[in-house]
Amino acid sequence: MLRNMSIRKRLFVILSVVYIITMVGAIAGGYFLLDRDSLREAKEKTELFTTVMSANQEFMASDVRPEIMDQLPDAYFPAATVGIVMMGETAKIIQEKYPEYVFKVASPNPLNKDNLSDSFENSIISSFNTGDFDKWEGSITKGGKRFYATAVPIEARKSCIWCHDTPETANPEMVKEYGRDSGYGYEVGDVVGGRFVYVSMAAADAMTYKKLALFGGGISLLFLLAILIIDRVVISTVVKPIERIVEVAEAISRGKMDREFDVKGNDEIKLLADAFNRMKVSLAKAMDILRK
Repeated sequence: MLRNMSIRKRLFVILSVVYIITMVGAIAGGYFLLDRDSLREAKEKTELFTTVMSANQEFMASDVRPEIMDQLPDAYFPAATVGIVMMGETAKIIQEKYPEYVFKVASPNPLNKDNLSDSFENSIISSFNTGDFDKWEGSITKGGKRFYATAVPIEARKSCIWCHDTPETANPEMVKEYGRDSGYGYEVGDVVGGRFVYVSMAAADAMTYKKLALFGGGISLLFLLAILIIDRVVISTVVKPIERIVEVAEAISRGKMDREFDVKGNDEIKLLADAFNRMKVSLAKAMDILRK
């Protein structure tokens, strides 16, 4: 197909193919690098969020809860004595200013039904139980949205059993608030749930696509400029000299031997023009001999 095209069209097709291949490679490579960078940033955010939550829990367990239990042993104050409740309330405050963070304590047997794990969380908790890994992190899609998520297991400790043994041994106010159907039967050492942190990738993905659009637009403009420049160069240095050679050759074929193959430059087209000039001289000599 290319053989049947003019040099100008042939060059345009070749440059177009190179442009398409370059764009596909550049966009694919750019997306991969930008996505890796977005995931790295999201991982740093989840680690920071998790560190804050763990620090709050440790402070409550080591300083707040012992003091409250010592002074008010019969008080029902879960926000200061139950780590899960404290972390949930802390997360709500953080999420008011940073809604891209989602914190969830998930369990297939939760006391608070709001903490009931979904199918994805159940699979991770099951892997914690079987010992496949002691921490999980990665990119997932939930509800049509992409998140970077991390999860760590929650093991039932001795301090948990007084709430999660049986409804009869639990605080009556807690049983009244959460009911008797779920959240009981824990044994020390059991993996009863997971602590999940989700960071929305929506803003990062939007920025990635914006950067790719700018990058692709920049490459397209550069290629367009290159095609225009190359087109002008090809016309002035290749197409027009060849057209002049063709015009002179046709004139000579009609007997106008005074015409010259005059091409400026010192390239292959110049060599071709010189060869035609030598051929014209030889042809003129041959015609003179024939006339004699």
